[in-house]
Amino acid sequence: MPDSAFYFHLAAVALLLLGLAAFRAVAYVMASPHGRPERARRMLLVSTGRVLAVGAIWTAIVYGHGVTERAGAHNCRRVAAIDAAARYAAEYCYLGGERILLRIYGVERDRVLAHRTFTSAGPVRLSWDGQAVVFDPAAPGRKGRLALPPALHERLLARLP
Repeated sequence: MPDSAFYFHLAAVALLLLGLAAFRAVAYVMASPHGRPERARRMLLVSTGRVLAVGAIWTAIVYGHGVTERAGAHNCRRVAAIDAAARYAAEYCYLGGERILLRIYGVERDRVLAHRTFTSAGPVRLSWDGQAVVFDPAAPGRKGRLALPPALHERLLARLP
């Protein structure tokens, strides 16, 4: 997800609007005792549609930001694996500021299998440990690694622009 105060404020406005819509729906349902169950069902469907619409819009905004960011990749350098992961190659590109785009390629097909965007203040140092590409050894847990072979969801996301 993008690191920007704009997206935080956008999410706050969306949650505020959804909260207001929920309050209005409850007030509408409780307005009269006659026909309350039918109004409740109708408002449940309307509220579900609103939540799904906000989720779809949010996903489109975040994805669009990622596409725009990745389109500005420059100064790319490819690093081939030298050990058990020799069927893969990694490429890192600078995006601007301290943002780095890491792509994993299958060497035999030259097709992107996975990509990650991360922040690095210093020079990029990739290392291969046979089961992953390590791009941030100081990251907690497995957040600084990209497992090899990439998971299905990473391979599917890599096919999108």
